[in-house]
Amino acid sequence: MNWENILNELNNNSDNTIPNELLVIINESNRLFLAGSGRSGLALKAFAMRLAQIGKDVFFVGETTTPAITDKDLLIIASSSGETSQLIRYADISKNIGAKIWLWSTNNNNTIFSKSDYVTLLAGKSKFTKSSITKQPMGSLFEQSVWLYGDLFVINYMNKFSIGESDLQKRHANLE
Repeated sequence: MNWENILNELNNNSDNTIPNELLVIINESNRLFLAGSGRSGLALKAFAMRLAQIGKDVFFVGETTTPAITDKDLLIIASSSGETSQLIRYADISKNIGAKIWLWSTNNNNTIFSKSDYVTLLAGKSKFTKSSITKQPMGSLFEQSVWLYGDLFVINYMNKFSIGESDLQKRHANLE
């Protein structure tokens, strides 16, 4: 296994399109709430950081400063399996309140998918699934896909809404 193998897995198995509808949904949502567990959650936190830097009000679910979600907000969930119990609970709460849900997953046969308004299927497999789609262990390919899809989304958002890198730099953390 080498870099080329990993890059080929990402390239061959990922939907690298960014629907205009989702760029608009992010732009029009009051606030963005992101949720993921484990390494998927870590990759999603990188996306949350970039969303804040492009000027969005963003919260990672579970942090102590996360406010209540409302019907004007969007919940973005990264879950390869779509069956993580805590993430299902977040989807249920959000759905009951009237918030929109955008799922990033590897499949469309899962509990969170059925509750979601928008779905993006990314490369990878669930950590306990056997699949020939990747030679990487567990959920590595999905976690990489989450990180890269988030970066791709931000680039497309910046282009659509004329946001320059200097705008992100102004909002970059300065208490480092």
